[in-house]
Amino acid sequence: MPATMSGDTGDALSRLVREALDRPGVTFRRLTESTVDPATGYRPGTTWLHKLVRNEVVRAPEPQVLRALAAGLGLPLLQVQRAAAAQYLDYVTTELTGLPADARAIVAHLAELDPADLPRVRAVIEALVAARAESEGVEER
Repeated sequence: MPATMSGDTGDALSRLVREALDRPGVTFRRLTESTVDPATGYRPGTTWLHKLVRNEVVRAPEPQVLRALAAGLGLPLLQVQRAAAAQYLDYVTTELTGLPADARAIVAHLAELDPADLPRVRAVIEALVAARAESEGVEER
C-alpha cells in the first residue's frame, strides 16, 4: 500500500520541527541541546533553528544538519531527509509499506525501466504466480 507525504510540502521540514515543539515537554532549548549529528558532533546554530521553524531557511540543509535534526526530533533520518527534499527540492517520495525489502527493491528497479518493458515484466510475474498456484494445487492432491 503506498504511503505518501500529505499536505503542503513547501514547509515540510519546518513543519516537523514545529510539530515537535508542540509536543508536551519539548521546549526550544531542549530541542536545540539534543540537535546534534551523532556522526560528527555538529550542532546547527540556534538562529538557524529559529529560522527553520519560521520557514525562513532558503537553502537545503547539509547532510550533517539533517542527521542532527533527526536526532533532535527523535525521528528516522529518512523521514527528515524526505521532508527536506519536499521543502527544498519540491520532490515528494512515495514509499511502499508492508512489503518485504526484496519486493521494495523490485519496485525500485521497475521505476528505472522503459515503460515499453513493463508488459514483459508483468508477464514474468504472472507466469510465476500461475506456476506457484499450479504447484500448490498439485501438492494438495
